[in-house]
Amino acid sequence: KCWDPEVILFKKNDARNVIMIPNQPIKEGVAEFLKTSWNKAVLRMCIDGGAETLVRVMGQCVDNFVPDYITGDFDSVSKDTLELFKGKGTTIVHTPDQDDTDFTKALKVLKEVSESRSLQVDHVIVLCSNFDRVDHMMAHFNTLFTSMEFLRVPVFLFMGDSLTWLLAAGKHEIATPKHVYGEWCGLIPLGEPCQKVTTTGLKWNLNNSEMRFGGMVSTSNTFSGLDVVTVETDRPLLWTMALAPGFSGAHRSV
Repeated sequence: KCWDPEVILFKKNDARNVIMIPNQPIKEGVAEFLKTSWNKAVLRMCIDGGAETLVRVMGQCVDNFVPDYITGDFDSVSKDTLELFKGKGTTIVHTPDQDDTDFTKALKVLKEVSESRSLQVDHVIVLCSNFDRVDHMMAHFNTLFTSMEFLRVPVFLFMGDSLTWLLAAGKHEIATPKHVYGEWCGLIPLGEPCQKVTTTGLKWNLNNSEMRFGGMVSTSNTFSGLDVVTVETDRPLLWTMALAPGFSGAHRSV
């Protein structure tokens, strides 16, 4: 599987990407990305209080940023905001089931919508903050795992200065030209141990290495300067990478 952050983040080619706004504050750089990428997305979704984030970030320009869908149990979004967007054509989908997070339920709605509309989707980009709650962060990571069971589209957590996604078992190539990558990267064996992981293109490569919590994890790694990083793993593995400041924008939350 080949991954190109420039395609994922609308920097080149005509990728058919979905933008999701969760119930979190977003950084200034992510807000700028949202403004420039909104009309390039094939579908735009707000997850519960993410609709309030959209209103706050866009202010008087919000009429130009109407989501296609708002989903959730609606414990974090006001009726006024729901009515505002409903009046502008947004489809409101109430998902009260408490067995899944609003994020997971939104991805299930996306699956239903894409199938019913025969909509091709290449990537799902979730606009995140730097998490101030560990439980929220872990819930997002868990959704990356659970979504692989029902959604055939990769899901990415974009935080302005970093990009994180799940690598399925197999071999992966990640495009890392110098203008894209930042100072650090990491491979984290969430979910289950990885018995054999091999990499190239990193400062500290792995060679048929076992990775597990309570043993070795590869955090605070960095890039060797090659244009491609390869990862071969026998189990799903979380990949996270810093993005170059000029590529990703500012870092202040709004």
